[in-house]
Amino acid sequence: MKVILIHNLDKIGNFGEVKEVSDGYARNFLIPKKFAVPFTEENLRYVESLKKNIEFKREREQNYINELKHTLEKTSITVTVSTGKDNKIYGSVTKEDIVEAIQQQIGVKIDKHSIKIDFPIKELGVHSVDIVLHSDKFPEISTVAKTKVWVVGR
Repeated sequence: MKVILIHNLDKIGNFGEVKEVSDGYARNFLIPKKFAVPFTEENLRYVESLKKNIEFKREREQNYINELKHTLEKTSITVTVSTGKDNKIYGSVTKEDIVEAIQQQIGVKIDKHSIKIDFPIKELGVHSVDIVLHSDKFPEISTVAKTKVWVVGR
């Protein structure tokens, strides 16, 4: 039986491919689990429209990630901390502090696990921070934004 795959399947094929499989495999597994549809001209047009829709969404997601990267790289984030004698800060600036500052100053919600810092920030001044931006829907879309974090005392 000829089927059109609507999911990537190991050892069988990728999305949109037309494959010849046994009748039982198609009727009992692929079609009920919605991994494939029977091969017809109507289903072929349906799968082509799905491909276009997915490509449109992928492009839109890529544009959003690039725009977010540009915004983060051109903006400096300010984190205010309590300081003691000789401008020493109490504790350190954490990923959560940076996420909160980004949320308040830019209005973008970022996962704390996306922020990469080599060591805890324990000094006042300017620090470079890498933020890994990726898409939840399309794992292949990923980029790193380098932003400056200003740590200032109260």
